[in-house]
Amino acid sequence: MQEDKRFESVLYAVSDRTRAVLQRLSPTVKANTCEIRMRKNLPLALTVGTETVFIRENGQTQFFLSGDLFKIGKADLEESFKRLCNNSVFDHENELSNGFIVMKNGSRAGVCGRFSKNGAIQDISSLNLRIAREFFGSANDILRNYQNSGLLIAGPPGSGKTTVLRDLVRQLSNGNTGRLRRVAVIDSRQEISGSSIGVASNDLGNNTDILITENKAKGIEIALRTMFPDIIAFDEIGTTEELKSVSESFCAGVSIITTAHIGNINELRTRSVTDQLLKSGAITQVALLPQIHGGKIRVFDTKELFCDTVI
Repeated sequence: MQEDKRFESVLYAVSDRTRAVLQRLSPTVKANTCEIRMRKNLPLALTVGTETVFIRENGQTQFFLSGDLFKIGKADLEESFKRLCNNSVFDHENELSNGFIVMKNGSRAGVCGRFSKNGAIQDISSLNLRIAREFFGSANDILRNYQNSGLLIAGPPGSGKTTVLRDLVRQLSNGNTGRLRRVAVIDSRQEISGSSIGVASNDLGNNTDILITENKAKGIEIALRTMFPDIIAFDEIGTTEELKSVSESFCAGVSIITTAHIGNINELRTRSVTDQLLKSGAITQVALLPQIHGGKIRVFDTKELFCDTVI
């Protein structure tokens, strides 16, 4: 029932015609859908696990293309975009310049179209509504090997990095490793907490503080100065400013847990930001996620990553 509610929570952002079809889906499909993809003049599609699933008018699903699939028309896409923006594109200009909108439940909707020279998006061609889910225990492989220090959670897009980060924060905050830890979460897109108003709809534990800010580097600085955390956690490290803030946290004795997109473990050494992060000393472990949710997570000491034998 809870998973159905998560699915239903994003349907405010779709056209009436599209919603009617989506509501006909079976409870099992709803519970396992992580994305709803709407592309102009193309079939409505779901991401279920790692598979693409198409929908017929009657709500039945299939894994192959056919002539009787429900298609998203131009009017559907325009109506959905207006609802996603709550009829005010201006209020979401900053988010849209980065290709997404934060939805009411804290999930993120990807937006594609034509970007103008000033960064405004026009002629919307597709929308991707993401449904954030909690998977309690998804970080257990990490927790068994966690050294209570800096950790980088790495994996391909869609491998569940944010899901694992969320569960790890919850367990550390609740003292599942034997000690309650104060965790400050820097939530730049509200995906970790699942909230657009600063109140978490996802369970991040009883000893966690949440800072909602687009500027992660500034958020780390604020948390370090005012919240006195044991751990600072945030998603997707990507800038030199964030690296500087991480180094300051390390010097202050605060552990960092963050994530990074990589295709394989060796890419950590070829990407400038992650290479500098590993060499900074702030990260002592890397958790490598498999492509498929639920697979075993491999945990490395950072010193292993500078050996020629890492696979």
